[in-house]
Amino acid sequence: MKCIKDIVSGGYIHLVGIGGVGMSGLALLLKERGFRVRGSDIKESRNLQMLKEKGIDVFVGHKKENINSLVKVVCHSSAIKEDNLEVKEAKEKGIPILKRAKLLNFICEGKKMIAISGSHGKTTATSLLSYLLTSLGYQPTVFVGGVPLNYSISSWWSDKEYFVVETDESDGSFLDCFPWVCIITNIDKEHLDYYKNIENLKESFLKFAYQTKGMVIGCGDDAGVKEIVKQRQGIDYGFKKNNKIKAKNFYFDGKFSCFDLYIEDKFISCVKLPLLGEHNVLNVLGVISFFYYLKEDLRRVIDLLKGFKGTKRRFQIKAIIDGVMFVDDYAHHPTEIKMLLKSARYLNPQRLLVIFEPHRFSRIKLLWEEFSFCFSLVDELIVTDIYSAYEEEIPGVNGEFIFEKIRENFSGMIRYIPREELVEKVPLYIKKKDLVIGLGAGEINILMEKIINEFKRIKV
Repeated sequence: MKCIKDIVSGGYIHLVGIGGVGMSGLALLLKERGFRVRGSDIKESRNLQMLKEKGIDVFVGHKKENINSLVKVVCHSSAIKEDNLEVKEAKEKGIPILKRAKLLNFICEGKKMIAISGSHGKTTATSLLSYLLTSLGYQPTVFVGGVPLNYSISSWWSDKEYFVVETDESDGSFLDCFPWVCIITNIDKEHLDYYKNIENLKESFLKFAYQTKGMVIGCGDDAGVKEIVKQRQGIDYGFKKNNKIKAKNFYFDGKFSCFDLYIEDKFISCVKLPLLGEHNVLNVLGVISFFYYLKEDLRRVIDLLKGFKGTKRRFQIKAIIDGVMFVDDYAHHPTEIKMLLKSARYLNPQRLLVIFEPHRFSRIKLLWEEFSFCFSLVDELIVTDIYSAYEEEIPGVNGEFIFEKIRENFSGMIRYIPREELVEKVPLYIKKKDLVIGLGAGEINILMEKIINEFKRIKV
């Protein structure tokens, strides 16, 4: 494909699904890079409003009329299917259609790409790496699949050499990336609707590692990642003793996750991280491994960690009212949920109340058994309807289905509450000193804000 600037010359890049966090971030990068960009999404959102404020044209609703003579390239995310009206119209008109990763590659050609991949932890690791590189004066270009709270935006452009990107393995599009350095956080049973089995998923990560021109960094506590790192003679990290970069003596001091950092069995420093849990220690180790490869002063890196504010929707404390802490978290896979709940217990809540919004019919169909066992640390669980994420419904797979499966193995109080009744009913079940967590990758964050407001109202 010839230079993207030549193709777009005089016209627009149109982003289908521009309201998603990744696509809205791509829109910002394109605009800062000097491209004319516009896009569409199925409904109004905060991201659409933000893009309008940045001077980017957006359309509400997917219509073939949006793909007119001004559109020279169409880009879409993995959430958009091939039968989308705008994608079909672009095909009929012979307009080039690109997925997000390929377009990112084109606009950042010539930069040193540091690609963060894996089933879990990508957004936190990418946000942290971006924050540290920026704080150290490297001025990277950044693309995150979430919003780092230090910056309140998910992407920004720089003319400097480093490009930090969170990749998307959900549809195999991360194989459009050819990074300088990659970090693989873990490989779990996720997106098997696309990959069909875990072996195919592991094979894709192996291919990704071989596409990496420089160093492959991976979590050695994960057997699949360990094997990839071994094949590529990379850097492994984790808690286990045979990793090159290790965390020892983990504890939580009430505010920080603390551990001792060792490299090749040599003590380097005590580390204090303002994030909860061992899973976040692993994210930090991956980032530290990169700076080790970069030959940066690790004590300088470690000192900067205390200023990291985390990422939106990753154990984000939304409010504390009458001793009740309300938290929003994006966890939507059984492994993520188990790690999150284990971390929440470090806060020693009097009671842990969780509102779970299942995400995608296909995920619930494939992993219902794993979901049925992942809430054991919860005192009271509320299950609501499945957030479709544009998927077609699967007969028999709904909120009540997964509620019943979880109830079979759950010893605490459990309720099914339809989405439209959550705001009215949930505040009635909250007790003083509860830790209330809304879990899911859909719209539970919006519902949590309404629940908080209703709780405030009835407490007055």
